[in-house]
Amino acid sequence: MSNQDTMTSKTHLPPTPEAQSMETAIEGIRRMFVDKVQHDHIVDEQQTPAKRAAFIKQHGSAHGVFQVVDNLDKKYQVGLFQPGARFDAWVRYSSDVPDERADKNTTVGIGIKLFAVPGEKALEEDRFATTLDFILQNTEVFFAADAMEMCEFKTAAINGTLDAFLQDHPETARILDEMGKRTVESVLTEPLWSCIPYKFGEDDYCKFVITTQSVAEPNTPADKEAAGYLAKDMQERLYNGDVRLDFFVQLRNNPETQSIISARSLWKESEAVPVKVATLTLPKQNILARGQGAYGESLAYNIWRTLPELAPVGSIADARKVVYRSSAQVRRNVNGETIGEPTEPRLPEAPKPPYQPTFEQPWPPSKEERVENFDGVGELLIDKNHYYDYQYFAVSARDMPQSVKITTTQQPVSGITSDKVIQLDNTERNKGALRIVFHPQYGTVNSVRFGASVLSEHAAGYVKIIAENQAGEASSMPVMLFQGAGRVTIDADPNNAIVALNIHYIEGLTRLELDDFHISYGA
Repeated sequence: MSNQDTMTSKTHLPPTPEAQSMETAIEGIRRMFVDKVQHDHIVDEQQTPAKRAAFIKQHGSAHGVFQVVDNLDKKYQVGLFQPGARFDAWVRYSSDVPDERADKNTTVGIGIKLFAVPGEKALEEDRFATTLDFILQNTEVFFAADAMEMCEFKTAAINGTLDAFLQDHPETARILDEMGKRTVESVLTEPLWSCIPYKFGEDDYCKFVITTQSVAEPNTPADKEAAGYLAKDMQERLYNGDVRLDFFVQLRNNPETQSIISARSLWKESEAVPVKVATLTLPKQNILARGQGAYGESLAYNIWRTLPELAPVGSIADARKVVYRSSAQVRRNVNGETIGEPTEPRLPEAPKPPYQPTFEQPWPPSKEERVENFDGVGELLIDKNHYYDYQYFAVSARDMPQSVKITTTQQPVSGITSDKVIQLDNTERNKGALRIVFHPQYGTVNSVRFGASVLSEHAAGYVKIIAENQAGEASSMPVMLFQGAGRVTIDADPNNAIVALNIHYIEGLTRLELDDFHISYGA
């Protein structure tokens, strides 16, 4: 819960309570975040699907494993932190801004959902849930000390009097200024903190910290001026290799300097030294896989969905409970989603095909067809000399002097191109070859049908498609495409197969879009 953006519209503004008690302050925060901000996004702006009230902009969701260290000291064996304990996990990285805002200088956070965690939970409606949540962000402390101050801050932001509020609250202003100046290289390399304290057993309190142990490099350095550079960086790093994050517990050891009342209290790590208790591993994966981003958006995170011995403390924690609960209920009701916690995590990857090739029968006994239309996958830039795997084939820019995109079509044609497409913008009037390489585990490809839309600057601008077999030889007659749109069908010659499509283009091509691939397999 943060949402630092100022808002001046007073449409549907609920009566703002004077924060005379923590209880009224917490309800005031809920009403402003949910009944005002979230309501206006959904109703006035027709936000579809409905999003969260805070940390709206998702950079990506990934599956992983949360593994407690084997040699955990007895002092740290509290709740789920038991030596060698292992839990499946799904994480969501996001920024605390609307989708349309650029990533630069935004506060980023992570939601971690663990599965099959035994024990009753502290969140009343999810008492018997088997999931457990952590939420951390890239700032060590919260900018408001308590719920009263948070209520006053949000009131000022909505009423347009934030400047005056910050003049009267210099410490809040200082923290917000530091947060606004921080430039994030990658969400996967950012240190993250829980900000607020938690119980740690009967008598102790703690905070949580995450740092990066190891991470792959992206294909290209992040362009921090690009609006969505954090999502692209996350996609590339996780596609190139595993990510390992160290998870620490920072035990309170000085009540005089480490408050559990003020969320703005900095627990200096030189005094309360964090101790590693677990490793969170996000294996190499394609976070743009069909439905993965949507699954991450559907999950709800709440810091109170935890074991009682690890329950959060303080009025900011109390406010987060009701705001996150209310926001999730509104979002899921509007989107027609089930309210409640999942009992099983989403599978890390799509199920394997029912037929597995063997030496005796290297193809399925009968024809079957699979479809890739890119609907439900995220946008992606595939740089030159790189490729990206989708479920049934790879899109390769190996033989191209420029990049290719998976993005929303610029020239929709009914039945040919719609929603997401492979898009080649030949603005520099290059020539090259885009490759579609089919994955062999699904069987032998003998026919491919797809939609193609060609835009040329003159009649001589064309696209030539050559299907090739395992030996790199042509497996069918070439297909020539000129200006216009239509369906393309390529059938392998008898006793031949299609391993890849080489899509050659020349300088006269302006734009090419490909969509709705129907791939037939068989003997």
